[in-house]
Amino acid sequence: MLAETIAYATSYFATPEPFRRHINEAVGLWSRGRRQAHAWGPHAGETSRSITALIDRLPAHRTVVVLGSGPLFDVPVEALAARFGRVILVDRAHLSPTRQRTRNLANVRHDWRDLSTATTADPLGFLLAIPDLDWVISVNLASQLGVDAPFGQERRVIEAHLADLSRLPCPVTVVTDISFRTVDRAGREHERFDLMHGHPMPDPARTWHWEVAPHGEENRVTRREHVVAFYPDWREASRQKA
Repeated sequence: MLAETIAYATSYFATPEPFRRHINEAVGLWSRGRRQAHAWGPHAGETSRSITALIDRLPAHRTVVVLGSGPLFDVPVEALAARFGRVILVDRAHLSPTRQRTRNLANVRHDWRDLSTATTADPLGFLLAIPDLDWVISVNLASQLGVDAPFGQERRVIEAHLADLSRLPCPVTVVTDISFRTVDRAGREHERFDLMHGHPMPDPARTWHWEVAPHGEENRVTRREHVVAFYPDWREASRQKA
């Protein structure tokens, strides 16, 4: 608890006042990620490697924006900073441990924003005002927007985010968990849930599993495992779906 208390306290005054209410949730995510570093490691590594492998394919390396950057467990911020002139990390919370990691990366900027259409008009409109924008990456954000949406608006919020991404005038990469299931120690499935809330997703380039909650994290009976989908070129994937 001491680490969590310190993270909260050292993040509070560095956070713009409208976003301070999100610090507690962000500390909880950061704490779980540290606690479950072994279980989350394969997912974090797969995400980071998948993003890093795309860097050299970009025709220009001026500005990259990461939407839903969070605690940076799965974001290769050092690799991005080494190749791009500017890296903009966007989320509702940027905790002090995250800013500590990037403090020596002079071309990295933290931007506090609410990216949900449920609470913000045109939440991705700010991207159009960023000069020299060469790449946008949405990292485990689409499903989280659904989790945070008002009841009954989950699918609409997810669809709006993905549609806004497909209209951006630069390359866009999407990483998102699309479903989860809970399994007991005998391998019996107890629950399966569509994190896209019925929104049909195109075939991803690749998928992998993320053990979000091993046995004992949420309860002693089941563990929760997510399926993560990777779309290196979201616009092209969207066209195929259409």
